Amino acid sequence: MIPILTRTMSPPRPSPQGTMKYPNGDTYEGQYAKLEVDDPAAVAAYEAEKAEKEAAAAEAEPPAEGDDPAPAPEPEAPPEFPKITTSLRHGTGKYTFASGVVYEGDYVEGKKQGAGVMTFPDGGKYEGAFDKDCMAGEGVFNYPSGDVYSGAFAGNKKSGVGSYMFKASQSQFIGEWEDGEFKRGEWVLSDGTSWKGEFEGGKPVGEGVQTFGRTGNQQPATYEYADDGTMTALKFSGTIRAGA
Repeated sequence: MIPILTRTMSPPRPSPQGTMKYPNGDTYEGQYAKLEVDDPAAVAAYEAEKAEKEAAAAEAEPPAEGDDPAPAPEPEAPPEFPKITTSLRHGTGKYTFASGVVYEGDYVEGKKQGAGVMTFPDGGKYEGAFDKDCMAGEGVFNYPSGDVYSGAFAGNKKSGVGSYMFKASQSQFIGEWEDGEFKRGEWVLSDGTSWKGEFEGGKPVGEGVQTFGRTGNQQPATYEYADDGTMTALKFSGTIRAGA
């Protein structure tokens, strides 16, 4: 009989735990790792030089009338930066800002990356995905007012598809967001009545479609506003289409 050799695998070593108190009053408690990263000084110098070139290009004199415009420069690939070895927040941890903001969740190479929860002194709370220190991806933000946004984020702002529930009126914005603002979709009231169309500054603009909650009937409609932006009327047009 041939003996079967077995080997016991040791579990992976956890990242070392530690606590760091920063001069500005911030505190981090969690995992660290020694990592090889691009030298921050070299990266900063490259970014500064790149910004100077872009500013000079923006201020360049336009071509004279009749002359062909200068060809656009080829995009420049970043150089290979020198590396340094340093200890960075890496794994899971809790970061308490001196302002009272608290983040608990995943870190990758010193940045909030992955799943996390951020709470604010005013009672606001975000729970969801982070990317490079920013709220990015799917998440839920609970506001101090009781309002709730659930959907996509990018660069710490509502961006993509999501819904916003207004606690006071029990109405909702459901649709597409850009740079933190609701742009297109439906405004659904508490009785099920809705208006679907374009939005600007949190208000319906242009002609949309009103759907009546009780019957499901639909009709083109446009909101009208006073000079100060106050909503004054809802003007209907066209024919009514019977609901399902």
